[in-house]
Amino acid sequence: MIWIALAVALSASPGVAERQGLAVVRCQVSATGALRACVVVSETPAGANVGAFALKLVKAYHVQPHDRRVKNGAIVIQMKFKLP
Repeated sequence: MIWIALAVALSASPGVAERQGLAVVRCQVSATGALRACVVVSETPAGANVGAFALKLVKAYHVQPHDRRVKNGAIVIQMKFKLP
């Protein structure tokens, strides 16, 4: 998986720092590789707020041209949040 992250301040949303979980986000991919119209497909554990945090993070991502994970102009991203 190759992502190009733009400069972004990664400040955790209130309550996210002490939680762990998995968020699945689906986004439309623009012609330039930017992600837009992103929605949370699922988050585990439910109500952990990791889905909302994932939505903030994907705003700074771009997909490489011709990324094979893009299907019908959209991509599904799984983000695992884990305390160090």
